[in-house]
Amino acid sequence: MPLAYINLCAKQYFNFMCSTNFERRVFHDTYREFQKKSRPFSCNENLHTFSEMLSANEKAKVLHQKLQYSVMTSIDALESKIPVLNDTDSRPILFDLAELHIYSSDLLNKANHVVSLTYTSKRLVLHEIVGDLLILSYDIESNFNRPFMVKVTSDLKINYEQRQEMVYS
Repeated sequence: MPLAYINLCAKQYFNFMCSTNFERRVFHDTYREFQKKSRPFSCNENLHTFSEMLSANEKAKVLHQKLQYSVMTSIDALESKIPVLNDTDSRPILFDLAELHIYSSDLLNKANHVVSLTYTSKRLVLHEIVGDLLILSYDIESNFNRPFMVKVTSDLKINYEQRQEMVYS
């Protein structure tokens, strides 16, 4: 019997120090989109940073979503594999959702552009916890499949969904 149903979340940051092609593509595409989509919030080009725009107009929050649209093709190319989270056999964990967040950006300085993608795994069955290892399997149509292990780190967030409980009559 499973202990719980969970999702794992892992965050990947993108800044001017990107090293992989995927990271560079996300960085450049989101910055280019920020330059285009932030115009309505820049108050006739008087505001240059995302934080200034957000302070002046709370509706600037929509830029998170608008920038995400610019990288949907890049996210799709990942084939639902989280690039920053693997099991103990170095196989990537699969994700259902990737959400973009703008930390900072500046129309006058591309080096100040920082965004992240937070990947949320598919629904997982937590079978056991052994030390700092989670023994999991994917919950596919309520059928349990091959178990795998993921090491718990400070970068990993666990979303608790549902706990199985025995019912006594």
